[in-house]
Amino acid sequence: MSKDADELERFLAEQLREQVGNLMAASQLLAPVIREQENRHYDQYMAILNQSLYRLLRLAEHVDLAQRERRGDKLEFHPVLLELEPLCRELCQKVTGAAAPLRVDFQWEWDGREAAVLGDPLLLRRMLLNLIANALHAAGSGGQAGLRLCTEGRSVRLTVWNSGGETPLPRSESIESGSGWKKDSGVQTRMGVELAWEVVECHQGTLVFEQGERRGLRAVISLPVANDTEATGLHTPRMGYDPTGGFFQVLVELSDVLPFEAYLPEDVE
Repeated sequence: MSKDADELERFLAEQLREQVGNLMAASQLLAPVIREQENRHYDQYMAILNQSLYRLLRLAEHVDLAQRERRGDKLEFHPVLLELEPLCRELCQKVTGAAAPLRVDFQWEWDGREAAVLGDPLLLRRMLLNLIANALHAAGSGGQAGLRLCTEGRSVRLTVWNSGGETPLPRSESIESGSGWKKDSGVQTRMGVELAWEVVECHQGTLVFEQGERRGLRAVISLPVANDTEATGLHTPRMGYDPTGGFFQVLVELSDVLPFEAYLPEDVE
């Protein structure tokens, strides 16, 4: 019975993702026709529709995560030799543009030291975006958040921070596992952090949450620097499974914190 239930859930998740794709395609076909109308309120309705579709797509990702956890399956992991600075800088540029309506000052910091890791670009982006979404939500309008990259010895450290407000973690502790969550913390937040822990484990790294005195909650990720033997290996990224189906990953992962104005037809085409 359990196997049948797993197969049914997997089928339903696939169907959900497929129907979201069909609806998004229909939305994009309707957009030029709607723009011809004099009533500009239609743009608002299209943005609300697009945001709902992106949220459904993110929900399908979380269904996949919950299924994997129950079955004990691991993430698909496709490591390549990867410089983190270009990946993080590009990601931060996209986040800054998408999050502008939130009025959060999002900052990108780098110590200027280049270092390569063996990493999966898709998984690292998903992990960072989930943590950034939490940081943007905690910072609130007028607050600050950011991503900092630095190299310390044989480790690369990624820090996602925010300046503000209450967090779903106990304020007095550093957390290294999911056991520290408060019962009233949001399901989406918990799922996003569970994914982050999975991604870090795939990369043989560590993830710690700390409550800073000046910068609110910090998520600190440490990844091992690639050794000399690894540095002579793969240089070309391998194509892996993309759970977003080709949609903008930033808009998918931030769909629960961005306002609907971020999903206007001209922004998602």
